[in-house]
Amino acid sequence: MADEKNKEEELEKEETKREQEKNDEDNKYNDMVPKQDYNELDDRYKRILAEFENFKKRSSKEREGLYNSILSDVVEVILPVLDNLENAVKIETQDEEYKKGIELVLKQLKDVLLSKGVEEIKTLRRNF
Repeated sequence: MADEKNKEEELEKEETKREQEKNDEDNKYNDMVPKQDYNELDDRYKRILAEFENFKKRSSKEREGLYNSILSDVVEVILPVLDNLENAVKIETQDEEYKKGIELVLKQLKDVLLSKGVEEIKTLRRNF
C-alpha cells in the first residue's frame, strides 16, 4: 500500500514538473514577442491568407472565362467549315468512297464539337 502511495506521489510530482516546464516554455516565448506585436502579426497573417484565397477564386474564374472565350472563338471559325462539309455531303457524286470520306470527316468534327459542349440547335420549323 505504501508502494502504491509512493507511485501516486511520484506521478503527481512528474505531472507538476511537466506543467511547470510547459509554463516556463510558454513564458519564454511570450517574452520574445510582445502581445501587441503578436496580435498585429496574427492579423496580417489572416488578412494575407484571406487575400490569397480570394486570389485563387478570382484566378479560377478568370481561367474559366478565358477558356470559354477561346472555345467560342475557335468554334466561330470552325462553323463555316462544318457548313461546307454538310453541303459537300448533300452533293451527288459518282465516287461513293469520296462521299463516305466526307461523311466520316463531318461526323468526326461533330463529335469533337459535342465533346467540347457545342450542340446543334434544332431551329427548322420551330418558333422562337
